[in-house]
Amino acid sequence: MNDAPPPFRFSRESRIRIDADGRVWHEGEPVLHEGLARALASWVDFDDATGRYVMRNSLDWCFVTVDRTPLVVRRVVPRDGSFDLELSDGSTEPLRPETLRVAPDGAAYTYARKGTLLAGFDRAAAFALLEHAVPAGAGYVLRAGDRELPLTLLGEGETPPPRPEGFTPSTSGGEGGTRTPAP
Repeated sequence: MNDAPPPFRFSRESRIRIDADGRVWHEGEPVLHEGLARALASWVDFDDATGRYVMRNSLDWCFVTVDRTPLVVRRVVPRDGSFDLELSDGSTEPLRPETLRVAPDGAAYTYARKGTLLAGFDRAAAFALLEHAVPAGAGYVLRAGDRELPLTLLGEGETPPPRPEGFTPSTSGGEGGTRTPAP
């Protein structure tokens, strides 16, 4: 009788993890190759059917563990009355102000990839964005040029869901936003 494990797994589980800072880990070791880490991050998505994060490309998919958010905003660049966001997957896209959420502790979140997938801001990016926040009425707005963009505050201990409210896979419009490598 052969008790050896099969040469392949019969599971979609993986030992891939994205930590709170957006770093990709495999089997407890950080993925140090920058191009591979960005590629892996670019494949992360949320599987609505299972309620779990996955990595998928044109060949295969697997479940992954996400400590905080699957994407991390690494840099905020003011631009023509708005802000561009540079993400952990190497892409750049405009901030969608209607999806921006800020927790009482200053943690900031938005939905990236055409507004379909949650991204958290690292500390430097949150600071760079929130230095443009000014009081307005009972809340705050972001000043971007001569525009004032609404700022939605979260309650204590509240975090946004993986997908924006009202999102359904059939209305997602495909696999996310344009992938433009960050300079």
